[in-house]
Amino acid sequence: MSEDDNDQVANNNATAGTTTLDPKAEERIRMLAKVVCICKGINLGRVLKGMEGCETVQDVNRKVGTGSGGCAGERCGPRIKVLLQKKKEQKQGRP
Repeated sequence: MSEDDNDQVANNNATAGTTTLDPKAEERIRMLAKVVCICKGINLGRVLKGMEGCETVQDVNRKVGTGSGGCAGERCGPRIKVLLQKKKEQKQGRP
């Protein structure tokens, strides 16, 4: 095998198993990875998933674990309240 062949094999092995996502998918992943609860490190994706069946911030806190960190919900509580409001508006058909 020539040196050029070895380089090609090494290059193929280095990129094997990697996939390129479209920009919208990458942006969605970045958005869902954003931390909502700084104290506990709970990300937006986990909060959104945990919001199912929840009506209040306290419901979300009990289900997901937010609001139980050092700030006692001072930082994440308002964010979760906004998310719940948006969810309610979407159910009512408002943008």
